[in-house]
Amino acid sequence: MAFNKKSEIKRVYFTFIDDELLDGFREICEQASLELAGENEREGAFGIAVIKGDKFSIERVKCTKCGATAKITYTQKAEFFRACSMLAAFIDSDEADIKQIPNDSMLCLMADMSRNAVYNIPSAKRMIRYLALMGFNSLMLYTEDTYELPGYPYFGHMRGRFTKQELKEIDDYAYMLGIEVIPCVQALAHLSTALRWPDFHGYKDTNDILLVGHEKTYNYIKAVLDLCSECFRSRRINLGMDEAFQLGRGQYLTKNGYRTSSEIMLEHLDRVINLCSEAGLAPMIWSDMFFRIEFNGQYRVAEGEISKEVIDLIPDSLTPIYWDYNSLSKEIFSHMIDCHLKFKTPVIFAGGAWKWSGFAPHNRRSLESTKMQLDVCESKGVKNIIVTAWGDNGGEASQFAPLPVLLYFAERVYCKNDDTEHLEVRSKECFNIGYEALLTLDAPNELPGAVEIVGRHPNPSRYLLYNDPLEGLFDRHLIPETVANGFKEAARRLEAYCDNENFGYIYQTLASLCRLLAVKADLSERMRTAYCAGDRQALTEIKNTIPEIIALLEDFINKFRTQWYLENKTFGLTNSELRLGGLKERLYSTKMRLESYLDGKIERIEELEQPSLPIKENSDRQYVNFQNWTATATVGVM
Repeated sequence: MAFNKKSEIKRVYFTFIDDELLDGFREICEQASLELAGENEREGAFGIAVIKGDKFSIERVKCTKCGATAKITYTQKAEFFRACSMLAAFIDSDEADIKQIPNDSMLCLMADMSRNAVYNIPSAKRMIRYLALMGFNSLMLYTEDTYELPGYPYFGHMRGRFTKQELKEIDDYAYMLGIEVIPCVQALAHLSTALRWPDFHGYKDTNDILLVGHEKTYNYIKAVLDLCSECFRSRRINLGMDEAFQLGRGQYLTKNGYRTSSEIMLEHLDRVINLCSEAGLAPMIWSDMFFRIEFNGQYRVAEGEISKEVIDLIPDSLTPIYWDYNSLSKEIFSHMIDCHLKFKTPVIFAGGAWKWSGFAPHNRRSLESTKMQLDVCESKGVKNIIVTAWGDNGGEASQFAPLPVLLYFAERVYCKNDDTEHLEVRSKECFNIGYEALLTLDAPNELPGAVEIVGRHPNPSRYLLYNDPLEGLFDRHLIPETVANGFKEAARRLEAYCDNENFGYIYQTLASLCRLLAVKADLSERMRTAYCAGDRQALTEIKNTIPEIIALLEDFINKFRTQWYLENKTFGLTNSELRLGGLKERLYSTKMRLESYLDGKIERIEELEQPSLPIKENSDRQYVNFQNWTATATVGVM
């Protein structure tokens, strides 16, 4: 149960508490609207006894109040800090107790640190505090090559890699707040940014897959395991090994001849599991490759399952992770969970907090699939949960944009409550801002007519930003009648929260983006229409708006840069600045071309004479989801 949050700080003192909780409490108390009274400052403060309870107790998190004192009972440190998030409101309430029954299993955020946006240390600690207040008990930082690896100086070079000292600092801070930091690496695929360097000459099967069977490969993996053993308290490790689509099709084929991907995968897995055993680490991997082996490259199926022969070859110590970020089919999802339950170890389900389609998140759309998925997991006894927050193609969205989805997962796990009013109150307790306010971060993609298409979340605020002002490759993926006003309305909604103390900078960035898109989104569409109609007056008016668009773009760049430096290491911003700076130059070029045409210096604007074609089939005049920046900006070779 949660109560209406009071804005004033509540002074508390502890009549009894385990010393190891005190340092953590001091870190989160301000965010929880609490203040710890000193020995001589207890008059008027609220007294609290903190008792570690029996882990077999039915009521795992319990706050009981009696007059001006209360007792908090917990079994895991994470539960204590969650109780603290409710304490300020509980003190003022008429209620006598809070009782909650968590899973006693993994509730984990997996944050993507490999798509340019890498937490700076203050940002990492800020996220850890939020996780503690929600009751998360684990964190994975997804690091393909963004960590320092002794003996490999090029590994993560200029990528914002974490130093060993930083990893230890993050681990120490999280441990203080009851959160296990589980290393999350790659031991097979998704390594293109590392494999391009001289350090890895001869390691490659294909551009992003390690060469199986090669001793250099296993020396590298051993170095990774040794580093993780040194930097993290956790004895668990996520080895990745997902989406190795071309396994055995590159240098491996040249050196060894043809073998099935399943043979190669299982041989490699057995070798890596042995290395984990030697290092005292319990491995987990994403499970998709087992299914792709069995079902000709397909992951999710409505019928059929992995053969017993394959399951028998999978080591007993390996934990599979079933990832599914946007499934809307209960039948398929249920079947896939059933398939995973036949593995030898308890399955982990990884859902998605969609922040990886551009600058704005898709929180509401994430919740649509999450509700069904957690319903199924609950019915089938799947208790280990990961919430992934990827950052595909640039890591552009704020690291904190998916907080409402993280909170939803936490409330389902702890009290099976997804009531709107409950979430609103809990959001204020954990973040000092309402749930609906946080969902407003979705506004840049919530345009009139932006509907779900085959389970994909339309992201017009990204592709219409990068859509070239002359070539207009995505002109058929907007709705001309409503696009400008849609972005104006989105900006208005976001501006209501721009002064928020903790998150205002994120709203400022997205409001600036929407103000820009209200003028720029249909620029090439309007230009082509006027040009083909021979309407020189309209072309003149369009030309005269371009300086305004450039000024709005510069404002967005400045706000986005501010957001980046608040949350992330500097490395990786290069990518976005090159893209946005390139867009600015194309706008200057567009203005110049229009002026030359209108002044009679050139006879034609060839780009505007080309037909406008839909990029995706069966989606003409529909908003779509499109991630690839290169293919959005140009069809030219880059």
